[in-house]
Amino acid sequence: MTQQPHGSAGYDTDSFAEIAPRSHSLHSDRIDSWAAETNQTIATQIRNWRNARGLSAQQLSERCASIGYPIPRNIIANIETGRRGSVTVPEAIIIAMALNVPPILLIYPVGKELAVRTSPRQDCGTFYAARWFMGDTRPTPDMAGLDEPDDYKSAVLEWESARDIVQTYQRHGTLVRRYRYVRDDVMAQLTRMADPAAADEEPEVRRIHKRRTDVLVSNLSRAGEALRNHRALMQKLNLALPALPPDIEITDDPAVYEAGSS
Repeated sequence: MTQQPHGSAGYDTDSFAEIAPRSHSLHSDRIDSWAAETNQTIATQIRNWRNARGLSAQQLSERCASIGYPIPRNIIANIETGRRGSVTVPEAIIIAMALNVPPILLIYPVGKELAVRTSPRQDCGTFYAARWFMGDTRPTPDMAGLDEPDDYKSAVLEWESARDIVQTYQRHGTLVRRYRYVRDDVMAQLTRMADPAAADEEPEVRRIHKRRTDVLVSNLSRAGEALRNHRALMQKLNLALPALPPDIEITDDPAVYEAGSS
């Protein structure tokens, strides 16, 4: 049966998630039960994904060892059966690798449960919780543990400031892909222009190809400048620069960003 939120739920139209209001009375048994439920969810998903992959506990253990972090078969069995009540972060990471599953799906089983308890005080839609975990959507007031609107606004600004770090790296990946795409277009067009058969084309056709080549070269220049500027911005923000793929030669120059900002 699909898990439903505890208590009456309000519909969050922004997230398409059902969110249960926070309980203001918090007892130790509710805290303990939330921790136990979270660990049980992870254990259940490990078992479900192991079965989906057609692996025995021994085979999963061997996969973990091959990754470099041995987890004995009996530990995996005890986790799945609940005899061991918790899963460490390193274990969850390695087991997710061994199962070839995004780790988020062990914690928030999107597609398996409609709602999860995200804290001792709150339930919310599973997909919303997963998006929050990945930095794709802001926390609810209950997630932040705040009741006053002004306090929540400040909390959202803090969260967005941290989230921007993730988006900066996502933007970097987009710019790398764009540069490679445009560069490959330029190389294909130059190859076409260098083909001896192109010399036999009508003058107007050659002019069209020349104009297209000029446009592509200009686009490549802009794509390289955008990537270089973005990397300079990352340097200015004191973020670690990701290594560029070997086939992309961009010289990092912080002065480029400074010049573009003046």
